Amino acid sequence: MNFEGLLETIERFDIITLYRHEHPDCDAAGSQFGLKEWLNVNFPQKKVYALGNETCSQGNFPNNDVIDDETVKNSLAIVLDTANKERADDQRFLNAKMIIKIDHHPNYDPFGNQNYVFDDAAAVCEILPEFFQQTHLKMTKQVAEYLYKGLLTDTLCFRTSNTKPHTLEMASYLSSFGISIPEINRELFDLSLEDFRFASYIRKSAQIINDTIACVILNEEDLQKWNKTPGNARNFIDELGHVREFQIWTIFTENKDHLYDGSLRSKRVTINDIAQKYHGGGHKNASGVKNLSRDDILNILTDFQNRLKEA
Repeated sequence: MNFEGLLETIERFDIITLYRHEHPDCDAAGSQFGLKEWLNVNFPQKKVYALGNETCSQGNFPNNDVIDDETVKNSLAIVLDTANKERADDQRFLNAKMIIKIDHHPNYDPFGNQNYVFDDAAAVCEILPEFFQQTHLKMTKQVAEYLYKGLLTDTLCFRTSNTKPHTLEMASYLSSFGISIPEINRELFDLSLEDFRFASYIRKSAQIINDTIACVILNEEDLQKWNKTPGNARNFIDELGHVREFQIWTIFTENKDHLYDGSLRSKRVTINDIAQKYHGGGHKNASGVKNLSRDDILNILTDFQNRLKEA
């Protein structure tokens, strides 16, 4: 991976603001807070802020920072794990003095002044460790923990087809800083009794199409009954991913506008190009969509059936 100019640009700015996509997952939050911690350790004189309006509902991460518009304007903005500028969870990054994009999705929207996009990487939390290694600057256990969470979840525990030798090399590098892999797994994947019951409801509610596609649709009433936010409910997508026959699996949740946002997963076939047709995107085995009608959901399921026929 070529990071030419990245460290030099970071060194030039006294204020750095960090951003990631809306509805953040562990790769978004892990890369954001991992980079913030690394910058604080190596450049303690700089002011570094992790911004966003939402929080990650999986795993333990710090609270977002709150700063004024003037501080943003005087900063270097680094946007992580965000394929297109509209998905950033704080649009003020557009007003920064300079913008850097670090991502692993296809670079259809190269919105940064400097782009470091490696779409063969499984996660941004695979990209940052490589960068940190190349700088030969200080690395800490806390940075490694944040990054390992994102790497573990974006590969679905190293099960996706974009898990390559380099992915495992970066996981090994992160583990060398004394992180507790069992504790991180328990933090991310152990369920409370209430969540165990909700997971059972997810499985029971799954609509199965041709034994190859599983779809769960949760309306506002379902979310209220189980005391779940839409984002938290979609985090249960993995409950459907361990069935051998399922090649594509989805969870759609009703939002405040009475439309549906969705998490989409696949074992082998590419689905991010389909997601782009429905106000979304992502990488080939894990994508998201938003603001869909019921008809849109039916159409996307039809597209999935056709994709599987093609495969």
